[in-house]
Amino acid sequence: MSGPAAYALYLRGELDLASAGLLETSIAELCTDGAGVVLVDMRELTFMDSTGLRSLLVSQELCVVNDCTLKLGELSPQVERLLDLAGVNEKLPRQASDS
Repeated sequence: MSGPAAYALYLRGELDLASAGLLETSIAELCTDGAGVVLVDMRELTFMDSTGLRSLLVSQELCVVNDCTLKLGELSPQVERLLDLAGVNEKLPRQASDS
């Protein structure tokens, strides 16, 4: 018997007002469809503003409500810095590194 499905979303470009809603919708659909884990890889994200940060936090809450786990994969330096400055690293769990 297998467990809940795991999905990975690979973001590239910008996560801002124009794209944040799409991310939230995609994660909400995965969670309500029974995903157990949603991994968000942002190594190719070149820009993320406060709207993008908010969408990650909202997505985290959506996952909690739907018994799903949101994990962050690889991060670009810009995203890593934003999460650090905003003080939200503990709210957004990271996938364990392979190294």
